[in-house]
Amino acid sequence: MYKITEECVSCGTCQPVCPAKAIKIGFPYVITVKCTDCGKCAEVCPVDAIVAGDQE
Repeated sequence: MYKITEECVSCGTCQPVCPAKAIKIGFPYVITVKCTDCGKCAEVCPVDAIVAGDQE
């Protein structure tokens, strides 16, 4: 599972690459029941704000 940390700048880069549509921007978070752990969001994040781990 992936989580979006407080380093997120809400740039929106991760949202369109998520095949499961599991990312919400604004108050950024990953919808855990939709996330498939593909890691595409973490690969494109320009500030490395998406990491493997549980939501807090």
